[in-house]
Amino acid sequence: MRLMFLGYLAFVGVLAFLVLFVADREREVGVERLTAYRILPHPAFNTDPELKLVSANSPYMRSER
Repeated sequence: MRLMFLGYLAFVGVLAFLVLFVADREREVGVERLTAYRILPHPAFNTDPELKLVSANSPYMRSER
């Protein structure tokens, strides 16, 4: 009975180790893939030529009228 219990614990331990090992490898591969991507920075306000910058002192932002 004791030998069967120890065998079961060993099986559960190996299974947990394999699951965590595979998850860690997938995470590392995902991080390596993300570092390969290069995103070129460009300002968001250049996307629309009709876009106007509005400051806090602008008449568009004043709530009292």
